[in-house]
This record gives sequence, structure tokens and C-alpha cells, in this order.
Amino acid sequence: MVGSVALLLAVALALATQWQLRALAAAREVQRVTQKSLQERELMLQEMKHRIKNSIARVLAIARQTAFHAEGLEQFMESYSARLQAMSTAQDVLTRSRWQRADLKELLTKELEQVFGDTGSHYEISGPSAELDEKATQAFSLTFHELATNALKYGGMAESNGTLEVSWSYEATGPARKLKLIWREHGNKAVATPERKGFGTRLIDANIIGELQGTIERLYGDNGLTVEIVFPSPAETGGRRSRWRRKRRHSS
Repeated sequence: MVGSVALLLAVALALATQWQLRALAAAREVQRVTQKSLQERELMLQEMKHRIKNSIARVLAIARQTAFHAEGLEQFMESYSARLQAMSTAQDVLTRSRWQRADLKELLTKELEQVFGDTGSHYEISGPSAELDEKATQAFSLTFHELATNALKYGGMAESNGTLEVSWSYEATGPARKLKLIWREHGNKAVATPERKGFGTRLIDANIIGELQGTIERLYGDNGLTVEIVFPSPAETGGRRSRWRRKRRHSS
């Protein structure tokens, strides 16, 4: 009996010791996960702080320049609100991808719809699958907005039968890979080189040349404006070519 009791006590002690070891290991794992979560949250907060700071600086700069070039309060509110909406579209596209990448076609489509709306515009988009990082998404959101706004007010899309074609393709491979985007407006009137650069043109140049270290060339022709943009895009994001076009019956 004494031997049996001793054996039972030994088994109970072994089980208790094993349970304590498992409990200790579980506690350490919880502590590790908690600490990792706290670190990730801190990094997320710092990243969010950085993005908010950059967004505020960009918004303030656009507000100052828009106000400087506006002829009145009404014009300022219209231009400023439209530019903020363009930035909001970029934020929306990035948020759905957890701030990783944005689809070029989706971003372009949303920006064109914002400017052209239901005005009977006709535009065609074509190009391979392409993704933009956060910096490129922010830059192209305003670039597309300014190009579309100028096309609607002064360019080929100002005419009832005006059309727009936007296409892109990749050049080279690997680290030297670049994305070439062509914005081509078609109208019935010749487009002359402007005598001076407006704020919209300078904003585009700042985004493409300054932010993305790319190049931009404007060709003013007899039938409309053509803009060629080339910027580094080393990520291997090319894919099957897709085409998307939008046609609407012109309003009478």
C-alpha cells in the first residue's frame, strides 16, 4: 500500500510539473505575441503619423497654390475640392490593398470618371497589368486629374466629338525596367504651346519628375495634345494586356 501510494504521488507530481511547464510555456508565448503586437502597433502608428504628416503638407501646398492662381473664391473652391477628391480616390484605392499596391487601370478609371462624369465623354484605356506603389499612386492621382481637367476645359475633350486614348507599356527589364504611359487627345482643333506654365502643369511636373524621377514630354499637334510619361518601374508586374473603353451617346 505504501508503495502504491508513493507511486500515485509520484505520478501526480509528474503531471503537476508537466502542467506547470506547459502553463509557463503558454504564458511566455502569450507574452511574446503581446510584445510583437505592441511593436507592430507602434510601427503602424509611426507609419500612419508619417503618412498623415505628408498628406497635410501636400494639402496645404495645394491649397496655397490653388488660392494664388484662383480668380475668386468660387473658382478656388471648385479647383481645390476637385484636387482633394483626386487625392481621396488614391487613398481609397490604397486602403483596399492595405497600402501595398494600387492597380493603374483602376486608379485611372476612377480619376477619369470623377472629371468627365456623365458628359458623354469617349475615352479608351489599354495596357498590361500594372501596379503602383504608394508614392506613384499619390503622384498619378493628381497627374491624371490635372490632365483630364485640362482636356475637358481646353483640350480635345472640350469638343462634343473629342476622344481620349490612354495606353501604357513596359520598356526594358529588371532594375532598369520603366513604364511608358501615353495620353493622347483627339479633337478638330490644333493645340498651341501655352505661353506660360499654369499651376496644374507645374503640379504634374513636380509629381512625375520630382516625386518619381521620371520624364514627361508634351507634343502639341494639329489634332490635339499628346503627353508621354516614362518613369522607373522595376517591379515585375507586367501581365496579359487588357483593354477597356467607354462610350456614351453625346447629349443633344
